[in-house]
Amino acid sequence: MKHENVLARYYAVLDTLPDHIFVFSETGEYLDVYGGEENATGFDCKPFIGKRLHDVMPEELADGFLTHILNAINTGETQYVKYKFDEGSTIELPHGLTVPKELWFEGVIKSLPTYEKGLRTVVWNAKNITKQHYLEMELKHLSEVDELTGVYNRRSFTKLLQAAIDTYHEQHAMFALIMFDIDYFKRVNDTLGHSVGDEVIRHVVDIFRAGLHKGMAIGRIGGEEFAILVPDRGEKEAFELSETLRNSLCNTPCETDLYEIVVTASLGITEVCQEDSNTLGLISRADEAMYESKKNGRNQSSIFRPTIKEEWAEVVETSWIKVKGL
Repeated sequence: MKHENVLARYYAVLDTLPDHIFVFSETGEYLDVYGGEENATGFDCKPFIGKRLHDVMPEELADGFLTHILNAINTGETQYVKYKFDEGSTIELPHGLTVPKELWFEGVIKSLPTYEKGLRTVVWNAKNITKQHYLEMELKHLSEVDELTGVYNRRSFTKLLQAAIDTYHEQHAMFALIMFDIDYFKRVNDTLGHSVGDEVIRHVVDIFRAGLHKGMAIGRIGGEEFAILVPDRGEKEAFELSETLRNSLCNTPCETDLYEIVVTASLGITEVCQEDSNTLGLISRADEAMYESKKNGRNQSSIFRPTIKEEWAEVVETSWIKVKGL
């Protein structure tokens, strides 16, 4: 009787554990289920005992679970896996229970020294990490985007651009880069204040973002300067896009509580080439083309030309700036 009481207390303790604890055979059969009081699943998993993974979840998900079980058994090493249940990949729930929108779990799988029905076994600890997952996603998002505009920040856009360069060299996937700068932006800040300046920046980004096609990306390089990655297009097609965006901006004034502000932008375009191993040359060429637009009167688009720097040298040869290499 004393032994039975100890055993009952032992199982009672297991059932109060915050995480679900599953014991599986090497064939994926549920042998035992404990705990899960804080896993927010809203149901008892004990009815799964005697069933196999493929009986209660989609085949692809069950195959993945079984792979982790066998890896734990065959290697003797603890396995760690992050997975989710949602409307498209959920387990078979008891009748009347609502399918969760999305729950994320971390599974820790360890091989057990015991056999059940002649089969090797594992223990699977399932911890609900949904809140942690969303926090991580939010922090990742905040680290990648510009706070003011919601587009990529300089660091994340540069990473995206470098990945496009690498893909170009591996798969010959052409792409173009557009750099643009808001014309006379300092005048807006100095005259109307930085809060209005922020509204102008958001306005420009909203106009340009609305005109982009699937797969294109926009990033804030700094201040009022931005860049657009244009995949699967050369500089001529990117020029057409650039002009479409520029015209949309010209024809859509920025409306604030007190002002209606006509905003224009100067844009520069270049395309990737074999010499581009990193982002520096690509950004530099697009930047030079953008300043060509500014030099020629602003509110226009320019495609990079190798002679741009030589023409600049003629303009600034007696000024305080010297163009290196000329």
